[in-house]
Amino acid sequence: MKKQLLKMLLIIGAGIASYFIIIHPLNWGISEELGSGFIITSDKSLLYRDGNTEYFVLPFGVTKYKYNTKWIVAYTEGYSITRNLQEKKNSSSLTNYWIIDKEMPIHLNKQDSVVLYINGIAYPIITNGLIGPMDSLSFIDSVRKFDIPLRIN
Repeated sequence: MKKQLLKMLLIIGAGIASYFIIIHPLNWGISEELGSGFIITSDKSLLYRDGNTEYFVLPFGVTKYKYNTKWIVAYTEGYSITRNLQEKKNSSSLTNYWIIDKEMPIHLNKQDSVVLYINGIAYPIITNGLIGPMDSLSFIDSVRKFDIPLRIN
């Protein structure tokens, strides 16, 4: 009887933990609203909020960022990114630069998102207005090209 009760409590606990870890982690500790529905969470994820639903733009690791009414520039570190789990040649480095055009319309459908594999784990992210990942030289070129008045030191 005790074993069954313990199993049931473990299953319920795992279900509750799964909900808060997998399904609804995005509401924990919002630290800053960046405008146009974009937010940075306390765990350094960049998200887009549409009503009560939140979508990954950059899943985690945003260590530096700047923003204004039109742009967000961000720097991520600590993980490698591939667009295909089998292909390592399209992998980017552990440090990446990103630009987000906040004026670009967000369409929440499959063709406007991509699955990135970060350290082997799949993260669907929104790609509307997202430029990156880039190395520092490509980032500087893009900032100049789009005349973005934001810099990351």
